[in-house]
Amino acid sequence: MKKILHIISQYPGKTGSGTYLQALISEGKKKGHIQGLVSGIHNGDIINLKNIDNFYPVTFNTKEIPFPIVGMSDIMPYESTKYCDLTEDMLNRWKEGFIKAITNAIENLKPDIILSHHLWLSTSLVKEIAEDIKVIGICHGTDIRQLEKCPQYRKEVLNGCRKLDLILSLSEEQRQLINKVYGISNDKIIVMGGGYKGDIFFPPLNKVYDENIKIVYAGKLSYAKGVVSLLKVFKNISEKYNIKLLLVGSGTGEEERYIKELGFRLKGNINFLGELSQEDLGRIFREADIFVLPSFYEGLSLVTIEALASGLLIVVTEIPGLISNLGNIINNSGAIEYVGLPRMIQVDKPLEEELPLFEHRLQIAIEKQIQKIYRGYIIDYSIEKEIKKMSWDSIFDRIEKYF
Repeated sequence: MKKILHIISQYPGKTGSGTYLQALISEGKKKGHIQGLVSGIHNGDIINLKNIDNFYPVTFNTKEIPFPIVGMSDIMPYESTKYCDLTEDMLNRWKEGFIKAITNAIENLKPDIILSHHLWLSTSLVKEIAEDIKVIGICHGTDIRQLEKCPQYRKEVLNGCRKLDLILSLSEEQRQLINKVYGISNDKIIVMGGGYKGDIFFPPLNKVYDENIKIVYAGKLSYAKGVVSLLKVFKNISEKYNIKLLLVGSGTGEEERYIKELGFRLKGNINFLGELSQEDLGRIFREADIFVLPSFYEGLSLVTIEALASGLLIVVTEIPGLISNLGNIINNSGAIEYVGLPRMIQVDKPLEEELPLFEHRLQIAIEKQIQKIYRGYIIDYSIEKEIKKMSWDSIFDRIEKYF
């Protein structure tokens, strides 16, 4: 039994890194570890902490920190602040909040190991405070993206993260990128991937397909996730097939408003379901036929792994970390159609003139999966063994070896 301190600088859920965090906490509970959590929350938030023994919140929208949580993506599924918009005073207040919470957690919990999410500012702070405790940093991809968007923090981030004892990466490609961008030896970077909860995401026992095809998207309602392109393509496809589009997730501000207005304007069979619990998402996946993620940037895409584990046919952009993580057996099984990305002007922003061709490729991939269903596709249970290697219990067992 170990004492584990988990640290994340944003809300402990609602995003891919939040899902990763919650999965590690859940598996740690099963193993009998004593666990603490440092995370950002908003004043008045009520969160489920059933698997945490001690909680050390950094509370935003307060007198001390009078602004929303600072998110690792520019568009978060809740009210947030961008790192690029922080003033010197805001940054100092942010640091004071996390230094106080981390120091308090270390003094109170006396952890044997610290798992800190994102190779970014909060993780760079941790090793300064916890010099004599083993600290494992977990890269999610958005941290590398922030280094590009906010170079003013580069020196501080690199100095702190280079002191980490170990780093977990989502893929071999990301491992090489961390080595190059952060200047950290490959010997300290372990490819761990990401996973799914087998008790929530599993295929239906007797899947029956018909001509009414359900397509599902799950993620933020944002431009960077390619949702606008998905809606445009869905309009074209819906003129040829009897299909329904389910969009799970939320966004903020103008991007969410535009996406929802576009969905309503198209007048197709489009349903915005909002945020769902993992249990409800698993149920939706088992009821659907095809999962589509047209995202312009992902570190790994845990939700695609969850959709695969639920028996869905997949259409997803060419995410290098996902391709290498899934391996040849799954990639060549016919369950997945990959879509080539457009050229980008930023990490997650495509060239406008590239979008028509991208949307054409996306439509072809979706129609291929629809045609498979019409030809009598049967879930390939032979890939289940490969998918199970990515379950969270298997991943936690591997992480535990480095405690």
